[in-house]
Amino acid sequence: MTLRNSIGQLIIAGSITLAAIGCSSSRDSAIAPALAPEPALAENSPASVDGFTARLEQTKRYQTAGDAERFTSSRDSLVEDVNNYIRLHPHAETQPAFARLLNSLSALDTLQTDVLIEDSEYSATEDSLALANSMWPESPGTSEGPIFGSNSIFPTISNSRIDFWLTYFTGPGRERFERALYRMQLHRPTVERILDEKDMPQELICIAFIESGFAMRAVSTASAVGPWQFIKGTGKRYNLRYNWWFDERCDVVASTYAACNYLKDLYDIWGDWYLAFAAYNCGEYRVARQIARQKSENFWLLDLPLQTERYVPKFLAALYIMREPEKYGFTIPQVEPIRYDIVTVSEATDLDVLARCAGTTTDVLKELNPQLRRGATPPNMEIHVKVPYGAGDATLAAIAKLPADERLQWSEHRVKKGETLSAIAGRYGTSVEAVRDANNLKRKSMLRVGQTLMIPKAGGAVPSSGLANSKPEYMNPSEGLDRDALTRYGERYAQRVGAVASAPDGSRKVVHVVRKGDTLGQIAERYHTSTDRLRSWNNLSRRKHIYPGQRLKVYVPESYETADARGSSSVNVVAADESRFSKTKHVVERGESLYSIGRQFNVSTQDLMSWNGLTRSNIRPGDVLVIWTPRMDSQNPR
Repeated sequence: MTLRNSIGQLIIAGSITLAAIGCSSSRDSAIAPALAPEPALAENSPASVDGFTARLEQTKRYQTAGDAERFTSSRDSLVEDVNNYIRLHPHAETQPAFARLLNSLSALDTLQTDVLIEDSEYSATEDSLALANSMWPESPGTSEGPIFGSNSIFPTISNSRIDFWLTYFTGPGRERFERALYRMQLHRPTVERILDEKDMPQELICIAFIESGFAMRAVSTASAVGPWQFIKGTGKRYNLRYNWWFDERCDVVASTYAACNYLKDLYDIWGDWYLAFAAYNCGEYRVARQIARQKSENFWLLDLPLQTERYVPKFLAALYIMREPEKYGFTIPQVEPIRYDIVTVSEATDLDVLARCAGTTTDVLKELNPQLRRGATPPNMEIHVKVPYGAGDATLAAIAKLPADERLQWSEHRVKKGETLSAIAGRYGTSVEAVRDANNLKRKSMLRVGQTLMIPKAGGAVPSSGLANSKPEYMNPSEGLDRDALTRYGERYAQRVGAVASAPDGSRKVVHVVRKGDTLGQIAERYHTSTDRLRSWNNLSRRKHIYPGQRLKVYVPESYETADARGSSSVNVVAADESRFSKTKHVVERGESLYSIGRQFNVSTQDLMSWNGLTRSNIRPGDVLVIWTPRMDSQNPR
């Protein structure tokens, strides 16, 4: 869940699109932002641009130092605070200083720390880089009627965007698809049972398939986690708990219940699964804005982020392959699915101890319970733990007989004058978050001299107060989504920015990649249109600035000249006139960059990125790049 996605998905005002392509990440769609103007923040406020910028620089320092835990924590809290500010001051993004802050914040989405990810885990980033070697269809093309499966709510249709994914899955992505199929079979009975219990279509298992490849600990660059790729905000809204010890988003049972509840809420809004999937990927407010602005509830016609345009066709392509695997050269693997009993544990207990109670190994329990992050069950929480099938009753009986000193490994620390949580945690080789969780301390809690703290030892657990202050609630539906409020928000947005200008008769769509120094006026003049139409076609308010690398949709007459005076062009313009341009494929070699390849073929880096659907200049050895060069016989004689 490429609510697959990103920092940009948290900032629902929509100023920038930052989601990682091919994986949903984050989908923070809490309260809709108001649309009335708000006063600017005081310069010295902690939530001022200067305050946010200072925190941004500190976050970057954590990243540079390779401190993954502090980097992630600092980044997420900063994004949350900026997001909350935008909700209260929706016009802040129109201020140049704030817009620059958002652009800097977007860079955090691409930063990586030395977090260890298992080799077997699904990597949405790698998936999208492979896709960059193919040309994404600018429109889905014609759609045929059902071919088979007429009794399904997802009858088979055919269009160029679905074909794009079928080509990828049966070509460069085959090995990855097969690994994901194997993992899906391990968890398929569990997921299908919950889908049936919640009266949801069985086909929805393909959402988890394209989100994570059924890797339980899959993490996107947008910090979306688990098989259904929930970010923290949406996970919390759908009753998934997260702390230093424990992450219910990685639990296939808990996250499947939460995903069912969320998808049901989205479907109830529009009564359309494709729109529900789009909203799951990029957020319901973004979808509501475009529905109101374009006056259409047809997913295939909506102007949505590229990631979301790819999302629904990707789901359908995966579904079609699973329906007829032999047709596409696949075999559904026959594997023994994971079976287990669920026991309730209310006190902090080391996994080594639980494994002994269950008559199994610690490694088996870790494999069954990826939601446990620290080798122990969390303190003061009641949680569901999976144990080998048939061992449930014996495990509960053994746990009940455990003496207290066998459950716990911890130290007591009496706070001295001048000590801080950070210093105390460092002294014992643990983290501030662990000490907070063990002692029920909030972020704003002050330490007192003489106060006794329980300090968890490395790999150990902490004593429980005997009273679980948090219990599993993932089966319970949330308060739901307010359809009327969502509709009103979309309508107010459409009134403020205006409806999308329709494409002129006899026109076709091309893509212009913004270059350094470009202005909307210059671009409009080049394509013989108006800046108002450019703004409307690309969802740009009057105070929004364009930036180098940005892709703008432009509708031009069918007879429009395909190359500009500088010999540069957008991807669709050049590709449409093969009588004048030759298509070359170049395999990237070690040490090459887009700049060096551009010099070799006498083309610009921006054109290379446009032709290959790249949003960043990262390329790797073995990547195949499409390059368009003028034919010799089409060039004007000198």
